[in-house]
Amino acid sequence: MTSFKPPTFFSGNVLKPDEDNRDYQIITLANGLQAVVISDPSTDKAAAAMDVHVGHLCDPEGVAGLAHFCEHLLFMGTEKYPQENDYSQFLSEHGGQSNAFTSAENTNYHFEVSASNLEGALDRFAQFFICPLFSESGTDRELNAVDSEHKKNIQVDTWRNYQLQKDLCNPKHPFVKFGTGNLETLKDIPLSKGMNLRKVLLEFHDKYYSANIMKLAVVGKEPIETLVEWVASKFSDVKNKSIDVPIFSNDALTAAELQKEILVKPVKETRTLTLTFPCADTRKLYKCSPSQYASHLIGHESNGSILSLLKKKGWAHGLTAGNSGMGARGFEFMRIIVELTETGLENYEDIIEIIFQYIALIKSTPIEEWIFHEAQAVTSIAFRFKEKSSPFAYASTLAKNLQLYEPQDVISGSYLLEYLDRDAIKADLSFLKPDSFRTMIVSPNFDTTGWTEANYYGTKYSVKDFTESLKKRLLNIKLNSELSLPEKNTFIPEDFTVEKKIVENPSTHPMIIMDSPILRIWHKQDDTFFVPKANIFFGITTPLAYQDAKSCVLTRLFTDLFKDELNEFSYYAEVAGLQYLFDNTAGGMTLSIHGYNDKMHILLDKIAGKLKEFVVDEQHFDRIKDQASRIKINFDSESPHTHAIYRITQITQQFMFSNEQKLAALEPLTSGDVQAFYPSLFQKIHIQQLAHGNITKQHAIDIGKILVDRLAPTELPESQRFWSMPTYKIPEGKLFIHTRNVPNAENLNSAIEYILQIGSITDQKVRIMLGLISQIGQEPAFDQLRTKEQLGYLVGTGMRKQTGMMSYRVVVQSERDPAYLEHRIEAFLAKFESILTDMQPEDFKKHRTAFTTKMLEKLKNIGQESSRYWSHINSLYYDFEQNLHDAEQIQHATQEQVIEFFKRYISPNSTLRHKLSIHMRSQKNGQETGPEGEAILKGSIVLDESTNLDAFKTGLELTDYAKPIKPVETWLSE
Repeated sequence: MTSFKPPTFFSGNVLKPDEDNRDYQIITLANGLQAVVISDPSTDKAAAAMDVHVGHLCDPEGVAGLAHFCEHLLFMGTEKYPQENDYSQFLSEHGGQSNAFTSAENTNYHFEVSASNLEGALDRFAQFFICPLFSESGTDRELNAVDSEHKKNIQVDTWRNYQLQKDLCNPKHPFVKFGTGNLETLKDIPLSKGMNLRKVLLEFHDKYYSANIMKLAVVGKEPIETLVEWVASKFSDVKNKSIDVPIFSNDALTAAELQKEILVKPVKETRTLTLTFPCADTRKLYKCSPSQYASHLIGHESNGSILSLLKKKGWAHGLTAGNSGMGARGFEFMRIIVELTETGLENYEDIIEIIFQYIALIKSTPIEEWIFHEAQAVTSIAFRFKEKSSPFAYASTLAKNLQLYEPQDVISGSYLLEYLDRDAIKADLSFLKPDSFRTMIVSPNFDTTGWTEANYYGTKYSVKDFTESLKKRLLNIKLNSELSLPEKNTFIPEDFTVEKKIVENPSTHPMIIMDSPILRIWHKQDDTFFVPKANIFFGITTPLAYQDAKSCVLTRLFTDLFKDELNEFSYYAEVAGLQYLFDNTAGGMTLSIHGYNDKMHILLDKIAGKLKEFVVDEQHFDRIKDQASRIKINFDSESPHTHAIYRITQITQQFMFSNEQKLAALEPLTSGDVQAFYPSLFQKIHIQQLAHGNITKQHAIDIGKILVDRLAPTELPESQRFWSMPTYKIPEGKLFIHTRNVPNAENLNSAIEYILQIGSITDQKVRIMLGLISQIGQEPAFDQLRTKEQLGYLVGTGMRKQTGMMSYRVVVQSERDPAYLEHRIEAFLAKFESILTDMQPEDFKKHRTAFTTKMLEKLKNIGQESSRYWSHINSLYYDFEQNLHDAEQIQHATQEQVIEFFKRYISPNSTLRHKLSIHMRSQKNGQETGPEGEAILKGSIVLDESTNLDAFKTGLELTDYAKPIKPVETWLSE
């Protein structure tokens, strides 16, 4: 390392949220690298991120995906730390993680680690940008990882449509490039042109990885002076090539690509209409954000909005509007996306006309100052009371923000609106013209005969000119009396008083402040974060909700219809930072409200009143039923590993109705069925309520009474009030495999979900031993199965938790046969046993400390704390201090105990294992099982698709039902 010159310090002040007590300093190193350094003495996790202002739009011709491939390779060794997995191993041993992403114009690398190990992680991280190896062996192997990453996306409509939008842009514009890359673009094509990929990689890194277009963010517990010194000493050797940040021309869509209708056949049963307008890149105008005005109004969901009218006509389920985020410096797109019904698809030109009628309304109305001031107030409140997030995500965001905003606005830039600029808004609106957009219409019903097949994803599409009739209609737009601008938002909070409960040691759990046969209220007034927010949860137990497939579907239709009916009212609350969630569960329903507490009672009162007096609208029912059926049908197109996880749950959970059962139950249902059924849901119920945040005991009780008084239910028998779903136990010594075909016949990938049941979730030894094994094994599993063997892009290991049961799990998605994947998992587990046996005592202690650190990781905000409490309440174990108690005992766990535990429950040599694996096999790529896979199948009990799983489960033993770990009286408030 060379000596370094002192950095230049930003002399201004970084704008911070009200409760942000961290210290910030922005510096610029002598090589031009700018960094924001954050000192947080209270943090238990440190993090860093580097954002390089180059992305796939800068891929050289003939090597599509090079920027993304470069991102992958930087993780695989540097001159100073040549071991391929040194970085990931260091992070794993110190409770950390890492990730990266490549977009059109940015490549963002980020990590987090235990706070006391930041310097070592930072030193390794800095070498990515100074002396990466790009080794021949690593380059060759990682090609497969990139190819696998691409292939996992081939059957995902979001990726397919995104690339098609790019393909059909101006062919001379870099936006058309394929950003992910695959074996063809990164290996075959370069080879055919006599290119050396490693040489091209080195040239790309040497050209674009320049200090002057890099932005760094570092979060640590050390003082600012120490963090600055580390940054300067470790990153001053990054070379400054004095390159300019690429700026792209605003002609990604020219006249040749506009006024076109792109028809697309999707993988899933989805119907959408997308209008895309080329527009200016206005990110430099973030202090007035002119594009937000039109986006807010066009995307509004209140009465008089585009969506409201389309729903009344039965033409749409949803609508979003705003800048696409697909652009880069110099160009952008405004997109309006409508989720269509079948009838809406038939009337898509009428929908386009309605959209332009609303645009005409906006343009013909003087720019309303109150609309801007509402947006200004909402964003200002959001910034003032912005809470901490994980350092991992925060560092990544701030590094990118430094690319976009002035130094003092690195936190506030995406929030605060400082002034109204009418001219800028008018200029933004001027891009929304009838002759300057194109549409993409997605539907599974299209006949694709004679259509074109796109590169990379194989998307079937057709391009047509707009019809003359549509052009004429759009040139003669008249205002529509059914459309109007939104009313003023009365949900914007006004009272930000925080009832501060100052205590020396914050409470680790809520208390029961009311316990009746109908309502149990848990409450904790915030004693940590002091923001004017609260979270209210209601777990409504009603046995009728899940007694058979029909009642399950009826409950789901009711909750969906209810949310749809209330949407025009609740949308105002959502805009103002107050939202509610309402969903069916196996035990009944869950209703929750989150956000600013000032007007929470108004929203709850409306919800409670509507629950009592709900009337099903026939036209809305048809739309919601159609939506529900497509959700279930579309599950077939989900990824293979998602299906593997689903099948594990289906086999091990006591009750679970399959999608096939639900679809069969859904088909004959009418609106009258829902209307007749829903009142019975609330006749006999029990409610568990959690009220947490800026809320007093009395207010929590009053809120609970609002719901109970409106519903006026009777009590359930005591035995039915607290409901849990026990888990089936795999018998000792049994090795089960359930084989199925991947439902989507076009998916190239197979998958395996492999579990070994270990023991009760209430057994502390099981939790600690399994947790340590998961901690130690995560990085070696990834290194072996993903990095070295290149089995697939998706590889994961860890713990699986169900009622009464904990399991060790491995999941892999791959083009290889699942039986072969299981063979490789077994081989890894055999190797893992040696890793545990040969591990040096000091390395075991590192992992033990890392696991303890994860256990004791501080909660970052009130939402995390509420979610933890609700998880424990919902589980019915009420084990609020489990992490604290486990962390105490982890320090007494020995390496010998872990080895003994592993040999008993996990080792392939054990004859006492409880194993179940799901093999989802691709129908597409003709995988061969091979001798290793055949041996796995022969050594297991195979359940195929013809197996009656319900009959199989009747022969299995169930875990106990969940019950509190202590008498309920323990948590009763005085």
